[in-house]
Amino acid sequence: MELAKALRSDKRLRLVDLWSNGIGPAGAKALAEALFVNGKLEKLYLNENAIGSEGAAAIIAALGCPRSQPNACSKSSLQHLWLSRNQLGDAGAKALADGLSDGKARRLQALDLWENGISPAGGVALAKALKTNFALLTLELRGNALGDTGARAFAELMPNNRALSTLDLSSNGISPAGAATLMEGLKVSTANPYLVLFVEHVPHMQATSWAQKGMPNAP
Repeated sequence: MELAKALRSDKRLRLVDLWSNGIGPAGAKALAEALFVNGKLEKLYLNENAIGSEGAAAIIAALGCPRSQPNACSKSSLQHLWLSRNQLGDAGAKALADGLSDGKARRLQALDLWENGISPAGGVALAKALKTNFALLTLELRGNALGDTGARAFAELMPNNRALSTLDLSSNGISPAGAATLMEGLKVSTANPYLVLFVEHVPHMQATSWAQKGMPNAP
């Protein structure tokens, strides 16, 4: 992939948009190799490219430190990564969770995973990973299938993660009871300054941790 080759040495580009270009797993792996040595790129759009779980695993691994070589950490400055509609499934979600946990992918601030066929198992893995991630600010999971199990996992995350400020769980098959569980989580959220939640069965489709704590004038 010629673009991947160019990115290995490029010192100018801050954003690359490859929306719906048939990149696939092989192309994603080539891009991952470039990301590992590129210290300038900040935003990467890979929506609708069928990269699958293998491609997602390669991309997220390129943003951290390889376990086999802990002293050879990535130079990547990537902050925003869009991976919607890439057929990631639970395998991809779990690979991303591994790459987000324990201080890895320390610069990534926004991750878009809309409509990727992620079930409760993948949602739980992501929620658990964010208990040890202090960089990610925005997580978009609209249009998956996390259900009430996933909702419960993210509710349990809220007292343990101060970084996350926007969480979109809309269209995930979450029942009114699941939404209520998330609202209870918002009451004890430690997000700084506050967490915004998007989910069904909540007035105006959004709620903030500040409002749940009786402080409506969030910044």
